[in-house]
Amino acid sequence: MKALGGELREKEVRFFFNCPYGRKLNDDLGVIAGGKIFKAEKIINSAGLYADKIAKDFWFSKDYELVPFKGIYLEYKGNDQFVKKNIYPVPDIRFPFLGVHFTVRVDGKIKIGPTAMPAFWRENYEGFNSFNFKELLETMKWNALMFIKKPEFRRLAIEEMKKYSKRYLIEQAKKLVHNIPSADLFKWSKPGIRAQLVDKRGLTLIQDFVVEGDKYSVHILNAISPAFTASFPFARYVVEKYIAENFYKEEVLDGEV
Repeated sequence: MKALGGELREKEVRFFFNCPYGRKLNDDLGVIAGGKIFKAEKIINSAGLYADKIAKDFWFSKDYELVPFKGIYLEYKGNDQFVKKNIYPVPDIRFPFLGVHFTVRVDGKIKIGPTAMPAFWRENYEGFNSFNFKELLETMKWNALMFIKKPEFRRLAIEEMKKYSKRYLIEQAKKLVHNIPSADLFKWSKPGIRAQLVDKRGLTLIQDFVVEGDKYSVHILNAISPAFTASFPFARYVVEKYIAENFYKEEVLDGEV
């Protein structure tokens, strides 16, 4: 990331950190963030957990609502590598969640998981940090609707609740690898929040990218994992399909006029 940042700075790209989004300017050509006014010919919104909120300011994401899910891994405390590569199960195509799998970090540490439980608010990482009562009500509303009206979501929620037991999570992992050390040699790692989009029309969990936009802005609404948000091919796709094509059409129309 440092190397990429250096290359971009050489191309005169500017970075502004700790600038939380405030609101859209009335002329559609900019936003207020961190108390500063940012104006642009085109705005790309890839704000993860808040992408749908920002998109609604630009009159997009009308049919979608973001529901946060908390993912927690078990991290192996031992030094031996009982697995050396990532191991994944065959996914259940009814759900956008991969299921229990093994991840080997760049430092060699082994992780098992994750859970996929609905979070209570969007930044519900630990305890009551960043507590947001309005988001709590919104999240409870959509989770309750899906739990009541969608039997498959109900089964998923019950199954995921069991994963808060260390021993149960490891039993699930044993379906992939038999020689797993004792549960006592694992600790819970820092949680992550999955920015999961829900289609309000059918209360379905979206499993693919959702990108909406016009000549002023582009909104990436369902970038649900770091692998998606850090993907160069996906970035190229967004630029070519939703930015370059749009500008090209404008130029043709201007020429015809």
